[in-house]
Amino acid sequence: MPDTLFASQPIYDHKGKIYAHELLYRHEDGITAFEVGDSVATSEVLYNLCTGLLDYVEHIKLPVCVNVSTEFLLSGLFLPLAPEHVIVELVERIEPTDEIVDAIQRWVAKGFRFALDDFEFQDSWQPLLELATIIKVDIERTPFEVAQQRYTELQHLNVLWLAERIEDEATLNRYKELGFDLFQGYFLAKPTVVEGKRVPSAAATQLTLVINQLFSEEPELYEIVAALQTDPVLVVNLLRIANSPYYGVTRKIESLKEVVMLLGLEPLRKWVLLIVSVKGQAPEQTKFVLTRAYMCSELARKKDPFNRLSGPAFLVGLLAGSDVLLGIDKETFLQDLNISEAVRAAVLQSEGDLGEYLKAVEDFEYDLAMKNPLEKHGDLFDVYQQCHFLVNELLNNVTIEQ
Repeated sequence: MPDTLFASQPIYDHKGKIYAHELLYRHEDGITAFEVGDSVATSEVLYNLCTGLLDYVEHIKLPVCVNVSTEFLLSGLFLPLAPEHVIVELVERIEPTDEIVDAIQRWVAKGFRFALDDFEFQDSWQPLLELATIIKVDIERTPFEVAQQRYTELQHLNVLWLAERIEDEATLNRYKELGFDLFQGYFLAKPTVVEGKRVPSAAATQLTLVINQLFSEEPELYEIVAALQTDPVLVVNLLRIANSPYYGVTRKIESLKEVVMLLGLEPLRKWVLLIVSVKGQAPEQTKFVLTRAYMCSELARKKDPFNRLSGPAFLVGLLAGSDVLLGIDKETFLQDLNISEAVRAAVLQSEGDLGEYLKAVEDFEYDLAMKNPLEKHGDLFDVYQQCHFLVNELLNNVTIEQ
């Protein structure tokens, strides 16, 4: 049964081509964006867009329009997507105070574009007109004569004019003749629910170490990687984000360190904070999968004095548990990931040196669970005890630091 990820309604230009997609919050239980709050709604929409297992190719070719809350605008943070991929919509319930105007100026300086949504030409919104890229006019609430007057008065602005709630061809033609640039409404296309497989988010309780490292005064790459390794659900989410078309990753990923380097520190900070705000429960199997990943990494380290495969081996152990962590079969989860063929073959077919390490650990896990004799595994039981203790210590530190 597919999950409801979000809804999408296209915005068309004067020639009938799609200019952008407005993304709308949707929930299977009928919960509205107003009920969950703007911050959570925006976080869930962006999270599902970049991590959900769906065919959203058409959405990444064009900008997506999303709402943000007053709190997010003022937070000093920015959306984790690059500015060229997103248009921020300012809804009417945002009060354009001096503080808000200053914040939006900072966003614009970063390259973000803004649309004034349901704009009704109130005087209080005047300071935002110079900062806007799009003015959206709700034609059901704004009489045509008023729209015509304001369109004429504001011709000095370098903005696109969008008529929303177009319900028939006559209305569409009327606003085209007036000179409007963009059009949206049920006559052109209704919002379409986008379904797919929602990837569970990491629970905030598992992120203390990560956040401490990410926001330290002088964050160190290896310390960030070590902190991330305490939360396998967060790692697989970041892996999907790094592989989303919005980042255009071409190099095959072999380790968690590469994920961090590809995303970069600032986008990584933003994504982690966004994921924290998305509701979710950390899987009970976290400890099991982490122990497997550390065991694979330790086997690679023992076999290779130069430690070249320790990172890839950890990733193999982690991805081999994607079905346990996320409830998604490994082949489906891995099909869109730009991981190296050696990692993919190891996870799916137990091929290569990495595959041998994984198979050795999985065979050991089976015999341990079935209470079979463990002598045939040599010193693997010692490796297991060492890694199991390490994982317990890591997760205990997370709990203590809260």
